[in-house]
Amino acid sequence: MQKAMFFEEAYNKGLLANITSGYILTLNSPNMDDIDRQNDPFLIEMISYSGVKQIIPMDGGVKFQAQGRKMFCMIESALYSDKHIEPTYRSTNSTGYMPFRFNDCINFKTKDNKYNILMPNIVHECYDSFTVNFPSKGDLCILYFIFDKDINGTVLPFIQENFITIIKKYLQLRETDCKHIAKNFIDVVRKYDIFPD
Repeated sequence: MQKAMFFEEAYNKGLLANITSGYILTLNSPNMDDIDRQNDPFLIEMISYSGVKQIIPMDGGVKFQAQGRKMFCMIESALYSDKHIEPTYRSTNSTGYMPFRFNDCINFKTKDNKYNILMPNIVHECYDSFTVNFPSKGDLCILYFIFDKDINGTVLPFIQENFITIIKKYLQLRETDCKHIAKNFIDVVRKYDIFPD
């Protein structure tokens, strides 16, 4: 059974309308072509969703009429110039923005102190709709299927292992840091995902 697929591929194959619940993971990378933005954070967003009523194509993405919960993880370079600004007050057009303040977040550093991790310990509720953008250059968007009824014992551990691989590849972090970040993030997802135990 299919476990995951690139989100845009699932859309192009017409599969989204047949999937009423799942997880969507988006990794937004800083713009490496802009010298002023190269040290911006990596922003990771996981949407746990169910009860899809309609899927509406939009310019550059898709709007889901469904209930969803968004969980975030921000990985900031030590060189990031706006790291002292509350994430909710940063530019909404940058990867440094997320709708939370510092006191809403778990905060820890990688072993080498090159990155600071901000992980909100609360969820952003989407009561009737949410939008997923197709990935731009350097970004990634993956649709995870509910391929087993045991979400906590099977589905989320699969996503966690995949998440380790993704951040190791994109951020070139040490394996121990990747595992630590992934465990903390999936713990938040497990706590707040939309699916009952």
